[in-house]
Amino acid sequence: MPKFGSTLPKMDDVFKSHPHPEILTDLITSQRLRAVDILQNLIPAKITEIQALIKQEDNPSSPLYRGQVNEPAYTDPKIFQPTDTARLQVGEDGEKLGLGKIIMPKDITSIKGSGNSNHDGDDVRMGSHWFEVVQLNPIQVKCMNIVTKELEELHLLSQDLKVWLEMEIPVVEDGNSFGAEVQAHLISQLTDAYKKSNSMQNGVRAHHTDRLKLATDWAKYPNFPDFAAAIAASDRFDHHLLRSYLRSVLILYGGLLTRFERNWPKVINPKGSHSSGGMY
Repeated sequence: MPKFGSTLPKMDDVFKSHPHPEILTDLITSQRLRAVDILQNLIPAKITEIQALIKQEDNPSSPLYRGQVNEPAYTDPKIFQPTDTARLQVGEDGEKLGLGKIIMPKDITSIKGSGNSNHDGDDVRMGSHWFEVVQLNPIQVKCMNIVTKELEELHLLSQDLKVWLEMEIPVVEDGNSFGAEVQAHLISQLTDAYKKSNSMQNGVRAHHTDRLKLATDWAKYPNFPDFAAAIAASDRFDHHLLRSYLRSVLILYGGLLTRFERNWPKVINPKGSHSSGGMY
């Protein structure tokens, strides 16, 4: 570390001689405009959108329809060994879902006749059965895409509001701090909102990891019917969980908008004086 002698640098004029005074001014200007748009337009629109998605639970044509859990995609998962031509998986609506490169049994194992006259033409596949294919649940994937989009937008809107509100906090001083405490409470609520969003996104992602573990074991022990039942139960629960997440998102949006509206005078003017740099 270089030596500077016994004289310590002075810090008094750090902000008096700020080389870029416009940076914070430009930032708070843009974030105030963003906050106005979020609170006046975007959150109310999201509340309406989430309510419409929840209503789709009564629409049989929607992937969010509560009766989807009684369809074969949820009740009857399949495991199969692909052929050289079975390179594509087709969803219920005819959509082709690529499986990527498939490693075939002949690529890794030897095959020999079973020698059982009652099963002419059957072959015994030697070695571990890790080349089996368990199809995706296409309905659940559509639900995941819908809910993930809502969770990502909740996260970003909450963070944008937090960026703005952090810049509205007044000078820290003794007395008359209730407005600042309201701001701090709202910042805490915004932080909680995007943390809950992250947690729910992890819950959405767990659908694939849970199925991966069950399907891997099923491929190892293909004669155990409990694996099919376990995947069906897991998919059914995941469909319920995603619909529950939509209600959680609605709670978060409704709660945030209500808190901001009811505490707005303290949010924009926490010291009761416009000299503090409030919004108006």
